[in-house]
Amino acid sequence: PSSASIPCRSGRGSSTRTTEQVPIEWTCGEARVIDVRSLVGSTQQAHWPASPEITVEHVQAYERTTGTLRPGEVVIFRTGYNDKHLRPQPADAGFWLEPLQGKSEGWPAPGPDAIAYLKEKGIRCVSSDAPDLGGVDPKQALMTYWALGSREMVGVEFLANVDQIPTRGAYFLFSAVKVRDCHGGPGRAIVLY
Repeated sequence: PSSASIPCRSGRGSSTRTTEQVPIEWTCGEARVIDVRSLVGSTQQAHWPASPEITVEHVQAYERTTGTLRPGEVVIFRTGYNDKHLRPQPADAGFWLEPLQGKSEGWPAPGPDAIAYLKEKGIRCVSSDAPDLGGVDPKQALMTYWALGSREMVGVEFLANVDQIPTRGAYFLFSAVKVRDCHGGPGRAIVLY
């Protein structure tokens, strides 16, 4: 069964918080890079469009080797997708178009249970070096974004050069453009080390 058919382990939730209401401290903290590149190639072509799901088990395996996630840290999923596939037009079909049309595998993306687990650990900001945190399956993406929004968490997407971030001693900063009544939008991410 697809992960989209598995109910999220906690309630649906809701939120009225919009971008301009998100405190800057929610998007800044020690960077914790979780390498999920091993998931690339793990979906079956017959099930495309699909993205490999980053699960609670992947996050817990990371914690076993690097230490428990702490409240206020920023989780960055290293998929390698943007650095590998982002090309100038017209050679960019493999970036968005082919995965969305089911002609190639999508990028690794966290499922709603992984988001709920990160919230339980006190994580407010989840980011990725992929085009988005939802993946290419619309139902799975909806569940992931609902999990983020209803837990008042921030998602930062489309990062580049995540492979340059050291395992320890890096500090992530993200500042969103404060657009009133917006549930997403542009911003700037920087990592200091």
